[in-house]
Amino acid sequence: MFEIFKSYQLNQEKAHDYGFVENSGVWTYSCQILQGDFVMTVSITADNVSFQIFDLETGDLYPQVHMESMRGSFVGNVREACLEILYQIRKACFEVQDFICPQTKRIMVQVQEKYGNQLEYLWEKSPDTAVLRHEGNQKWYAVLMKISWDKLEKGREGQMEAVNLKHDQVADLLSKKGIYPAFHMNKRYWISVTFDDTLSDSAVLELIEKSWNLTSKK
Repeated sequence: MFEIFKSYQLNQEKAHDYGFVENSGVWTYSCQILQGDFVMTVSITADNVSFQIFDLETGDLYPQVHMESMRGSFVGNVREACLEILYQIRKACFEVQDFICPQTKRIMVQVQEKYGNQLEYLWEKSPDTAVLRHEGNQKWYAVLMKISWDKLEKGREGQMEAVNLKHDQVADLLSKKGIYPAFHMNKRYWISVTFDDTLSDSAVLELIEKSWNLTSKK
């Protein structure tokens, strides 16, 4: 559950505005979940995010939420409610850490300002891959990846960042430098665009806008 904070860092000013209280380097925030049945207390330090759940009526700790062996619809609902709060906190109080490529940071700042979406790191086994998706239909319009150059150009060494974007003229674009057949996605409808300044910022943003439009329908 806490892998969603990988590659993010706390913005203390935003955390304070959100309602966190700082004490000896620990930022703490509490809220009710599940219609007031439980209280969730989130604690953030320089290198860790954790939370505890308490029964509002009795004040007892509810440790089952952290026990992987515990299954069932009830504990599942509690975990889902907790994850929703954690996503809200990440969106309001955290910022993405620096990227490998300067262009990546420039593009992501503009994308987040224009569309209001933050990168979501969804996969524990792929911690360097994140998505941008629509608030409404939840469809992805961009997949940011930190991968080796060899994934796009055989034999080329080094790490780089690229984004997968949807397009309706894939074949026409593949002749352009900086645009490749999509890595790990349907190559008929998606492309991979490198963030190494081969394409200008405006050209990349135009491709992102195209992908956003193509994925905006329900």
